[in-house]
Amino acid sequence: MENKKAQLKIQQMAFVLIALVIFFAIVALIYLTVRLNTLKKDVQASENDKARELLRKLSGIPELKWTGDCDSCIDMDKALVLKSYNKTYNGFFGLDYLSFQVIYPKKTDKECVVGNYPNCNKITLIQTSNFGNAPKAYVSLCRWDQNMGSEKCELGAVYAAGKAIK
Repeated sequence: MENKKAQLKIQQMAFVLIALVIFFAIVALIYLTVRLNTLKKDVQASENDKARELLRKLSGIPELKWTGDCDSCIDMDKALVLKSYNKTYNGFFGLDYLSFQVIYPKKTDKECVVGNYPNCNKITLIQTSNFGNAPKAYVSLCRWDQNMGSEKCELGAVYAAGKAIK
């Protein structure tokens, strides 16, 4: 009889130990899931910070810099040409989304191509399917106006989103 009681106590202890191991495994799994999710958000925030920093520097990049006396102006003519070389410059900026949009004066809401330029308001250089939130910065978007025979600058915004974390 005592032998059976001892076996029952050993079984109870084994079940308690197994339950504790399972409990701690579940707690560890939940902790790792939360920690990994937080880490993903931190990395995504870091990528977006890099995109914001690139927004500040974008007007100084020779591929987009306006050649006039405006240091913080973006050349829309160069941006349109750069759009046609999209595959060549695909990884140049390290972004999932990069776009320039004329805000003022108000224009028709169309993507710019060679056929409708400058009667459009948006040039998208980079656009992937999942680019998340794209922060913006206000800049002057300048171009050469054939009719006026001089430069024309308009108020615009640059949108950029860092690489998405998968």
